[in-house]
Amino acid sequence: MKQSSKKKEEKISDSEIKQLKDKLTKVKMSAPRGKNGLKSNVELGRDLDLYIVSEVVGSGLPLLTERGTTIKREIERFIVDEEIKRGYSHVSTPFMAKSDLYKISGHWQHYRDGMFVIDEGKEKFALRPMTCPFHFVLYKSKPRSYKELPIRYAEISTLFRNEKSGELRGLTRVRQMTLADAHIICMPKQIEEEFAKVLELIKFAAEKLGINDIYYRFSKWDSKDKRGKYVDNPKAWIATQKMMKKILDKLKLKYTEAENEAAYYGPKLDIQYKDVYGKEDTLFTIQIDFALPEKFDLSYMDERGKKQQAMVIHRSSTGTTERVIAHILELTQGNLKTWLSPIQVRILSFTDRNIPYAKKVIKQIGEAIPNARIDADFRNTPVQGKVKDAEMIKIPYIVVLGDREEKEKSLAVRIRENKKIENFTVDEFCIRLKKEIGERK
Repeated sequence: MKQSSKKKEEKISDSEIKQLKDKLTKVKMSAPRGKNGLKSNVELGRDLDLYIVSEVVGSGLPLLTERGTTIKREIERFIVDEEIKRGYSHVSTPFMAKSDLYKISGHWQHYRDGMFVIDEGKEKFALRPMTCPFHFVLYKSKPRSYKELPIRYAEISTLFRNEKSGELRGLTRVRQMTLADAHIICMPKQIEEEFAKVLELIKFAAEKLGINDIYYRFSKWDSKDKRGKYVDNPKAWIATQKMMKKILDKLKLKYTEAENEAAYYGPKLDIQYKDVYGKEDTLFTIQIDFALPEKFDLSYMDERGKKQQAMVIHRSSTGTTERVIAHILELTQGNLKTWLSPIQVRILSFTDRNIPYAKKVIKQIGEAIPNARIDADFRNTPVQGKVKDAEMIKIPYIVVLGDREEKEKSLAVRIRENKKIENFTVDEFCIRLKKEIGERK
């Protein structure tokens, strides 16, 4: 992505503009079925009206609808609140930086092909592929004492990676992504405890998201690397991998080992999954970094007043939000947990005369659960059609209100994937719904 420092007016013909406008309505949302006829996140995103991919906007740059954005927002609110409870400091850093920053970190040398570079003549900038260098600059803004450590910087970060066009698909692999990122700067003796805490957080988040099919991979350096893919410090690689293996074994974690899958600055624990096509990919990751603390001189004063070098754990708690949404969609085939569902309750009127009671019920639920996402279908059409429309978009609770319900001041509730109608009072229904949303069950 290059820009000239000399601004030149680019002439664009009317016919070219017309051709581009004609493409605005063309949405590319097709994909083959996965194993056992399972729908991919591309199909589900289209069928449930969650996101689109526009030829004019560009491949790997999905546009989330209101419904898709609701899922994204819920995941990110959940993890920010949880991380703050666990001692993380949430920060906000720029989307781009001068090449100088990436040269210090090594991204310019090791990762430049995967970056979007902006050439402004005398200065070069790049959209950030990672947030670690920015967090390190924050750390270095003042002297640090051992008493402050560990410092846990977290950020819901927008990142940009120049993925190959042939690898882009739906929300699984994109060029602009949102990562629940964090960097824990600590003393070497704190590494084991902090690593265990990170793993516990990831397991907790996965459980709340309904992800139960993950497995672990210890991703290691290639000792025969001759292409400069990794930081050239064999002694540090051996020591750090030995440290990580000791931690994993102490945690009694079942894992496989993979050569040549480490980050360029240190080994990783990659938490893996398979998509509907059986393709393996990484969902969450924990990395121990021995290289960047030295490059950025991340130091602290110890108990005796001597300068010591810190170590860093890089981690993603809920991973890349887009990829996590893709996986949850494929795993559940769109039957999201109530707390994640864009519409949690739909109220249907049996006839027009039941509309006033339906509106009263909506108000009662809204007052009892202010954050509940409720909509209504008051069309003058057969109720069977309304129910089918609600089922098509996987709404967890469909409430049908007719004369009987109005007379008895009750609700006839169809719970998703259960054809049996259950009867509730408004209070009973609110208790159930509030618990599912509040406890993220």
